[in-house]
Amino acid sequence: MIRVLSYAGLIPFVFLPLASMVWPLLAPAQALLLFQFYSCLILGFMAGVLWPVLHQPKAATQQALAAVSFPIVSFLALALLPAYSVLIQAGLFLALSFYEHFSGISQQYQQSYRTLRYQLTTVVVLSHLGFYFFYG
Repeated sequence: MIRVLSYAGLIPFVFLPLASMVWPLLAPAQALLLFQFYSCLILGFMAGVLWPVLHQPKAATQQALAAVSFPIVSFLALALLPAYSVLIQAGLFLALSFYEHFSGISQQYQQSYRTLRYQLTTVVVLSHLGFYFFYG
């Protein structure tokens, strides 16, 4: 079920850029705004699932603060730098993945979940870059 829900979560990342090209009722600016909001939401979710791992006794306060910073920076980028927020969000998704890997958090996941998160991150980052370079 986790795999199905995870792949279903990719639908807006793939659908919104495509829909804005072929569906005249969805203007590129509207699709971009929806994409940016959804990206903020999903980045917050992906950072939020770190909390059970970080809640363990050996987790440092700095790790918890770092996890919270990803969605905050994403929201600030959308509010303050909307023209670049898609690129910033792509970088934040990559940074979150690197953070999980280099902090050892991802090692606490089952291998199948770790692989799933890497696959999802790859699709999400590519969709961000595609959206930016197509409309930017």
